[in-house]
Amino acid sequence: MTSSQDIRSRREGMVIIKPLKVLVCLAIILTFASDPAGWGYSSSDVSGGIQGDALSADPAVQPSRQYRSPAKPVVRSESTQPAVHRSVRTQTVQAPPGYSSPPYAVAPPPLNYPPQPQSCPPGPQGFGLFQQGVPFGPTSCGIPPYLPRIGCKQFQVDAKLWYARFNSNTVIFGTDLAGGPGTELDLNRDLGLRNNQYIAEYEGRCQIRPNWGIEFSFMPIQFRDNSTPQNGFFFGNAFFPAFVPLLTQWDRFIYRWDVIYSWFQAPHAVSSIFAGYSLYDDKLTVSDTIQSRSRSKGFGLAYAGLSIERVIRDFCGGTASCNCKASVQFLDGYFGWDGYAAGRLAVPMQGGRFGYLEAGWRWIVLERKYPSDADKTSLDGAIATVGLVF
Repeated sequence: MTSSQDIRSRREGMVIIKPLKVLVCLAIILTFASDPAGWGYSSSDVSGGIQGDALSADPAVQPSRQYRSPAKPVVRSESTQPAVHRSVRTQTVQAPPGYSSPPYAVAPPPLNYPPQPQSCPPGPQGFGLFQQGVPFGPTSCGIPPYLPRIGCKQFQVDAKLWYARFNSNTVIFGTDLAGGPGTELDLNRDLGLRNNQYIAEYEGRCQIRPNWGIEFSFMPIQFRDNSTPQNGFFFGNAFFPAFVPLLTQWDRFIYRWDVIYSWFQAPHAVSSIFAGYSLYDDKLTVSDTIQSRSRSKGFGLAYAGLSIERVIRDFCGGTASCNCKASVQFLDGYFGWDGYAAGRLAVPMQGGRFGYLEAGWRWIVLERKYPSDADKTSLDGAIATVGLVF
């Protein structure tokens, strides 16, 4: 009897426990299934569109797709020929399936990628007259300096100041008492003119054509000095005794007109030939307390010459160059030459205009030999110029 009751009670306990286990399992399953989003990552909280669906078992959650905005076509050129002729090859890449963005172009890298540093071309060798550039200093890489010059229908004006020095200046005028040539007088030693004198010159030029121009210049030479000669002399058929105070006045006004033709023009140099006519108004007066004699005459000379200007380098915002000019003069028994060599610094201005400064040296030699009318003038010295092209 007892055994049968124990067996019944065990069965009833098993019947009660099994439904409880089932209920507990169902509650756990319902707890997990009721809020599945609480156990996964949200796509809006993760940059780049990464979805944490690996921790979510809900098949309803779909991964978010990020679409890149269509990029502009990128075209790179590949140099297969010289720099003036370049061909462009492009490669079109299609977007993967499922994307709606249009195709975009991607070019392969050039053959010389990555870029290599480039060095400046080697400078010129030697000193050629019409050679581009002068190896006096570095220039811009690949950009040689440009020589400023007067343009068509432009004007050029300048003023020169010349510190002239007498070299050998002699004069013979008139005869002596026997009818022979007069005394050969040195303007400095015998007539007392100073050895150095400031002389001004003014020039104006008009460029009527790209290669043609006309120029006018005026140079006044004026000396006024007192002296006491140590020896007597003949001048103008008159005798001037020694130790008598003298007043010597020498005026020479030179007017020049010339035509200029630029036969060679390049970015780095300009060379011109010119020819013209010069008019001299010359007067030499010697006076003492007793008498006065004057030699006054006017004469004209033809002249022709060559000028060369070439660039040296860019300097302090301007352009440094050298300017050389030489000419010969003749007619009316005279023969002489005029030389000029200077360095120029041109400073650019607006509208194609520029100003310039020059400093150099000048020589003037003019000679005429007649028995009773001889004249030799030799001057040289430093010269400075300021000018404007407009």
